[in-house]
Amino acid sequence: MKILYLVLKASPSAQHCLEALRHRGFNGTVVAADSLRAAVEEFPEDHHFYNLRHYEKREILESILCFFVLKEEELEDAKAIIREATEDFHALHGFMFSKPLEDYEGSI
Repeated sequence: MKILYLVLKASPSAQHCLEALRHRGFNGTVVAADSLRAAVEEFPEDHHFYNLRHYEKREILESILCFFVLKEEELEDAKAIIREATEDFHALHGFMFSKPLEDYEGSI
């Protein structure tokens, strides 16, 4: 098993990328995220930690963070879909990386 991490700048293009993955049968977890720079600059008084108040006050988030648990043979297909949807991360800013998932239990 592998875990694929994907970070994309929040936009309609990011939604299109996720829809392309879903259409091909992939499922994962999507979390709203911000860069450390944005978190610190927007709320300088709370720079020691990030809390739920930041999410409550925010209308548009900077990024999305996605986790996909994949079988070995699925990894390259998912990465190819992401490369195509992001035009190799030129049309849509972000990045991805994968790691072996050595200890996994679950029903996926």
